[in-house]
Amino acid sequence: MMSETKTDLSDWNPMADEFNDERFNKYDTINEAPSDDKSEDRNTKQVKYPYLVVKKEKQLITENVLRNFFGNSIIYDIEYRLKSCVYFVYFHNMCSIEAAWSKIRQFPNIIHCVQGRSNQNQTLLPSLPNDNVGNTEPEPAPAPTSIDSNPVDLDARKIQVSAKRNKHPEFFKAPIVIKADYTVNNSLLALNDEMLRYLNVRFEFALERHGAHILHETLDKDQAILHFRSGRIIVTPKMQLETQESDGDLMSVPAVTKCLACNCYTDNSCRFCKIPFCNPVCFEALSVAHKENCDKVSPPVLDDTTVPQFTKPKLPPSGATVKITSFEQSNVLYVRSAEIVAEVAYYKVLSDVMMQGKSSTKLTKLPQCGQIVIYKFDLQIVRAMVLNVDNPKAIYVVCVDFGSVEITTLENLYECNDYLTSLPRYAVPVMLRNVPRRYMCPNLREMMYELDHNYTFILKYSVREYDFQRGMQRVVLIESELNRSLNRLIQTILTPIQPSISEDGFKEDYLQHIHLPTGKNLDLVIMDNSFLKFGVVHCTILDFAYEITRMQRDIQHYAESSTCSFYAPPKNDLCIAQYQDKWCRGLCMELVGDGHPSILFIDYGNIVPVHVDNIRPYPPQFTFPILTTEYELIGLPADPSEELLARLEKHLAVSAIVNFDEVIYNKDENNYSLSIDSLME
Repeated sequence: MMSETKTDLSDWNPMADEFNDERFNKYDTINEAPSDDKSEDRNTKQVKYPYLVVKKEKQLITENVLRNFFGNSIIYDIEYRLKSCVYFVYFHNMCSIEAAWSKIRQFPNIIHCVQGRSNQNQTLLPSLPNDNVGNTEPEPAPAPTSIDSNPVDLDARKIQVSAKRNKHPEFFKAPIVIKADYTVNNSLLALNDEMLRYLNVRFEFALERHGAHILHETLDKDQAILHFRSGRIIVTPKMQLETQESDGDLMSVPAVTKCLACNCYTDNSCRFCKIPFCNPVCFEALSVAHKENCDKVSPPVLDDTTVPQFTKPKLPPSGATVKITSFEQSNVLYVRSAEIVAEVAYYKVLSDVMMQGKSSTKLTKLPQCGQIVIYKFDLQIVRAMVLNVDNPKAIYVVCVDFGSVEITTLENLYECNDYLTSLPRYAVPVMLRNVPRRYMCPNLREMMYELDHNYTFILKYSVREYDFQRGMQRVVLIESELNRSLNRLIQTILTPIQPSISEDGFKEDYLQHIHLPTGKNLDLVIMDNSFLKFGVVHCTILDFAYEITRMQRDIQHYAESSTCSFYAPPKNDLCIAQYQDKWCRGLCMELVGDGHPSILFIDYGNIVPVHVDNIRPYPPQFTFPILTTEYELIGLPADPSEELLARLEKHLAVSAIVNFDEVIYNKDENNYSLSIDSLME
């Protein structure tokens, strides 16, 4: 037998060869600067490493500054291009470039850069808002994918979308006053409104008239209740007005007399002859008569004719203090002088109108446009000018001592005698400078109602900014105590701010849903009938249809000026979406992954897949209420025939005003239904 040979394995190391072989010693040292090895060209690095393009806008932007700013440990290489003056900063991996972006977000004003990455990593990193800033030499990118190339996946949707693409209806209300009203023979409107001011008057308080926007009564410090009505505050004492009639002084106004120059009430007078006058201007007009009679210690005897220059409403001079009597639009207010002499005269006029207006005779026939009448409502008696009498059930009048526009009937109008008609008016309309005309949102209403008679403002304007077309002066109102601009405050409220994509969106309950009237023989406007075969139609009343159309102006302006290029709203979140080139309010109903969320247009009722490029975040300033309601049709068969649907679609056409037999609201199920028995016959 052969003897076995023993081998000594004590010094054997199986890893020694590989350990001592320098070919296997490959280490990545990220702290060292890259070598001069040019094996990796520019295209290879751009494909292999994520990078940023930084523009050298300032001399302080250098390679060392960039390494210190981002951190040298996360940078793979920095390449400077002399011709385009930009730095290409390459990073080791995606985590490194995310760390770099966090630095940029933390200090956005130091450097300006865009993100560069290879096509293979195109979908790994989300785009940022400043992706297109500073890239003076952009790299070739694939052509943008067309919206139409990404088809809508209808099979994957659980929510039914609208089969028909009905056009969203628009409703525009006829103006209250037209130019022809001033040109008719013996026009009282032309006589009492020489500046054509009410040619541009608007009624912005339809929601309050229908009880949709109600502000709670508040208790004033003077034991009075404040009511909010048609753009002005109505002050009602806690004690009933009837109990004060026996006192003989309804408004508790001091005993005053009329100025002999302008016929306004005043408590100023000469201490010798007691001749009454309002101010130095009126005293100058009476100077001749005053010199002749002051020695006699008796006021001069003048006829009843007043000086013509004092009879017209006059805006206080620039720099004077004023108070707001009412507001008409987002940029139109009525102001009066807050000087003590003007205050006394103003409240004496209101007192005279209230006391003498009690015995006025009720009108028996419709008044003329421009006629001065007495308007009585809720224990209030005011002077008013008739603006429109086309509809006897909705007569438009303007309270001349405040400026607010009201809608009333003939039952509340009374004759105004010549004495009350000749009393001067103190409320003058002004237009706020640089404040746009926007929809009267609830936030703006509540703020304006707080500006009652307790606030005084300093009036600033230049006569060169007078708007002859609208008959108003452009002004700036500054709150006298805190020196705050009312113009800037209203601009802040009206300007919608685009929320960040990272912020939580708003749900449907963020908006107030207005319940529509119920009963028999009601006229409703059809907003959408695309779900008619399911027995559902979306409606509103005509006054609310006007409101919806007016909202679209603000929504369109916001969406067109938005900096967001696309937005995918979460399910059940509000958004602003585009439909047939118009931007409208929407609610995301469903996401199916095809880039076309199902959007319910809450002001109309149709559901349409909309691409994310045509969707914007919903701003918190848009607190407009929801005025459209979904109705179920009572009496419609479960499987209606095509003939029946065609006949109903003809009667229930979009934008049509339909009279329904009965409108029912089921409180338990919280749904509305319509009776269409007459349409089925």
